[in-house]
Amino acid sequence: MGPPPVVTGISPKEGPPGTRVTIRGEFLGTSATDLIGLKICGCECLLSAEWKSKNKIVARSGPCKGRGDIIVTTRSGGEGTSTVQFRGYHESIGPVKESAVWVEEAAPPSLPWGRRPMSPTAYTPPDPLGLSTEGDDCKFPEDELNELFPDGSGKLCDENFQPGWYLLEHHSNTSFEDLKAGMVFLQRKVEGQKEGQLSFLKANTGAVMDQLDRLVLLKNMYEDDQRKNGKEPLPSLQAAIEESISLADSLFSEILSRKENADKTREALSLLTRHKFLFQLPASIDKNIKKKEYDLVVNDYTRVKNLFGNTDVKLFQKILGEIDKKIEDLKQNLYTRMKTMPINVQEQTKYIRLLISLNWEGDAAWTAIITRKEYLMNLMNKVRDHFKQKEEQESGEKGRRKAKESKEAESEGSWSAGRGAWCAAASGALAAELHALWPLARRYFAGELAGAPSEPQRHADLKEMITAAVQQFSEHTRACLLAGGAAPPSDALRARLLANLRSLREAYESLIKLDLPSQPLSVVEKVIFDYRVHGMTVFLQRAHKRVKGLVDKETWKIQEFSDYGAVTDLPQLLETHLTDALSSIHKCVYATGRRETPLFAEGSEPLNILQKHTQQILLAFVSVLQELALQHDDQDFNTTSLSVALDQPLGEREAGARWQQRLLIAAANAQCTRRRTLPRLAAAFESFEFPKPVLALQTTKDALSNLESSIAETYLEHKGDPLVGTIEPSMYMGRHKIDPDAIVDDARPYVYEIINNLIAVHAEVDSICGSACSRYVRDISETVCEEVSRLAACAPAPPRAAAFRARLETSLLRLACAAHLTRKAENYLVETLASIPPLETEEEKQRMDMIIQDFKKRMELQLSCLNCDIETI
Repeated sequence: MGPPPVVTGISPKEGPPGTRVTIRGEFLGTSATDLIGLKICGCECLLSAEWKSKNKIVARSGPCKGRGDIIVTTRSGGEGTSTVQFRGYHESIGPVKESAVWVEEAAPPSLPWGRRPMSPTAYTPPDPLGLSTEGDDCKFPEDELNELFPDGSGKLCDENFQPGWYLLEHHSNTSFEDLKAGMVFLQRKVEGQKEGQLSFLKANTGAVMDQLDRLVLLKNMYEDDQRKNGKEPLPSLQAAIEESISLADSLFSEILSRKENADKTREALSLLTRHKFLFQLPASIDKNIKKKEYDLVVNDYTRVKNLFGNTDVKLFQKILGEIDKKIEDLKQNLYTRMKTMPINVQEQTKYIRLLISLNWEGDAAWTAIITRKEYLMNLMNKVRDHFKQKEEQESGEKGRRKAKESKEAESEGSWSAGRGAWCAAASGALAAELHALWPLARRYFAGELAGAPSEPQRHADLKEMITAAVQQFSEHTRACLLAGGAAPPSDALRARLLANLRSLREAYESLIKLDLPSQPLSVVEKVIFDYRVHGMTVFLQRAHKRVKGLVDKETWKIQEFSDYGAVTDLPQLLETHLTDALSSIHKCVYATGRRETPLFAEGSEPLNILQKHTQQILLAFVSVLQELALQHDDQDFNTTSLSVALDQPLGEREAGARWQQRLLIAAANAQCTRRRTLPRLAAAFESFEFPKPVLALQTTKDALSNLESSIAETYLEHKGDPLVGTIEPSMYMGRHKIDPDAIVDDARPYVYEIINNLIAVHAEVDSICGSACSRYVRDISETVCEEVSRLAACAPAPPRAAAFRARLETSLLRLACAAHLTRKAENYLVETLASIPPLETEEEKQRMDMIIQDFKKRMELQLSCLNCDIETI
C-alpha cells in the first residue's frame, strides 16, 4: 500500500462547468489504470480525467457550484487529500465574451453537463377507451410484453401498434365489463367524428362551391396561358428574371459594391475583434520577452494552443507559425541563459520550469545539473591557476630585485597569505556551488523539475559528479596547503593555519548540512585531518630546526647555578621551543571539529609522528650538546697550567671559556636536561592532553647518560692523564735516593703537587658542576692511586728509611683523597701499603703520627678545599 494522494495545486482555480483543470500534487497514481476516482467540488470527473504522471492530472470540471476540494482516489494509495479548492460557477460563455478563465470553444459533446438542444414537448394522447390508466404498480411487466409481441408496440402513434400490448400495459387489471363499456365509448366516439364531418360540409356548402369555382377559374386561366405561352414558360421567365437582374445590377452596382466592401470590412473588423488575442499575441510575446516576463509568455502560448491548435484557417495557421518561431527562439534563449554560469539556483530553476512548460525536447534539469558540475570544476581550476600565476609573478619580482632579509621574510609571509587566500577561495567555491547543485539535484530526483521520470542510472551519475568535484577540491587543497616551501614566522604560521582550518571546516560543515553521501564527506574530512597532521609536523619540524640551530647560539654564559651545576640557557631553550610547538599544536590543530577523527587516537599515524618528531628533537638537542662539548682544539688543555686554573674568576672567563670548562658546562646542561627538563616536558605533554612520549623520553635519558659518561671520560683523558704523567718524574726528581739510616720528617714534593693538582681540578669542576664534581675528582683520584700503586710495585725492596717514607707518602695521599676514594682506589692504596714493610718500632709509629698531624695542620686549608664543598670554605 503506497502513500495516499495529495493535491497541492490546480490551474485554474475557478470556472464554469467543463473547465479544463490541471491538477498537480504527489502520489497521484502510478499509471492511468491506477486512477479510480476524481471528484471536483463533489462532482465525479473520472470520465474526463487524463493521467499524465504521478504529479499531474488533467480533467474537466462538472456541474458544480461553489468551492470544494479536489479528491483523488487510487488503487495503490486510496483516497487522498487536498490543500487547495476549486470554485465552480454557472454562466454562458460565447466565442466573443471575455472570461476570467480559459474555456475551449469546442467542448466534448459527450459531457452530461453540456448544452442540450431543446426537445419538443412529449404529447401523451388520452386513453381511447375513456378509462383511467393504472398506476406503475399495476403495470404488466415490459419483458413479458416483449416476449408476447416481439415486433409490436404499445404506443398509439407507432405503425406496429398492437392493441393487446396496449390493453395489457394499461388495463391488465380492468374488469371485462369496464372493457365492454370502453368499447361502446370508442364506437360512439368514432360515430360522432363521422357525423361531425357530414354536418361540417352541410353547414359550409357555399364556401365549398366557391372554392370549386375558384379551382375551375384557375384551370381556365392555366389553359389560356398554356395556349398563349406554350407548354414551357420557364425559358421566357428565366430571361425576364435575368433581364431584371441585369437592370438591377446596372442601377445598384455602385451601391452593391460599396455594400460588399462594407460587409468585408465589417467582417474583418468582427474577425479582428473576435480573435484580437491571437492577432496581438506575436507583439505581446516580444514585449513580454523584452520585459523578461516569461511566465506571461508561457501562459499566453498555452492558451493560444488550446484555442487554435487544431484550426484549419490558413490565416490562423500563419500566425501560429510565427508564434511558434518566436517560442522556439525563446526556448533557445532560455536554454542558453540556464547554461550560462554563474547563475543563482532560483533563476536557473525558473528557466527549467519555463522550458518544461514549453515542452522542451530534452531533460533541461539534468542539463542544468551537469552544467553546474562543470562550472564547479572549472571554477576550482581557475582559482588554482589564478593563485599559481600570482605566486609566479611574486617569485619573479623577488628574483629580480635585491631585497634585505626583512623584506624576504615579508615576502614569505605574503606567500603564506596567498596560499591562505587560495584555500579560502577554493573552500568557498566548493561550498557555494554544492549548495546550489545538491538541492537542484534533489528536486530533480523528487520529480519537481523533470518533465518525465528520471533514469535510475542518473543517481549513480550524480554521486560520481559530487565525488569527482570533491576529489578535485581535495587535490587542489593538498597542492595548496601541503606543498613545501619556506614557512612564515610562528605567529603568522599559527594565524594562517587557523584561518585555513576555519575555511576547510566551514566548507565541511556546509556539506554536512546538505546531507551529502558519506563518500564525498569522507574525502573532505581526510583533507582536514591530513592538514592538521601537516600543521603538527610543521610545528615539530620548526622546533627541530630551532633546536639544531642552538649549536650556533651557545654563548657559554651561565644563566644559573643549580643543583646540577652551572647551566646555560640551552635546557631552557629546548623546553621553550618544544613547549611552544606543543602549544601551537594544541591551539591550532588539536581541537576536533564536527564529525572529525581525533588527532591522537590510540595507534594512529599522527601519534606515531608526534612520538617520532619528539624523539628527533630531543636527540637533536643531545647532538648539540655533544657537538659543543667534544669539538675542541687539544692545545686548549696545554696552554694553561693546572696550577693556575683558578687564577681568573669564572665570571670574567664566560665569554672566552676554555674548552675543558665548556666540556663541564655541557655536562651540567646534560644533567640538568635529564633530571629537570625532561620531566617538565613530560608534564607539558600531559598539560596539553597529549600522550606522553615515553619511548622518546627514555631514549633521550639514555643518550644524555651516555653523553655525560663520554664527557667524563674525555675530561679524565685530557685532564687526568697529564696529571698522572707528572707523578713519576716528580717522584724521582732530586731526593730520589735516601740513606738507609736517615730520619724522614716529611713527604717528597710530588705528593704536594698531586694534592695541589687535585685541588685545582676539584675547584674547576666544583665551580661548574657543583655537587656533581665528585664524579670527576673520584675518577682522577682513582687514576692517581692506580699510578702510585704501579710505581710502588715496580720499585725494588726499599731500605728502612725509604720504606718509612713510602708508607708516609701513601698515608698522606690516602688522607688527602679520603673523600674521593672509590673502592677500587682504596684497594690500590691498601695493596701499596701492604707491599711496604711495616713499621717495627714504637718510635717510628709515633714519628709517623706526628708527621701526619703536622701535615694536617699545615695543609688544613688544602685538605678542606679538596674534601669539602666550595660553599663551605
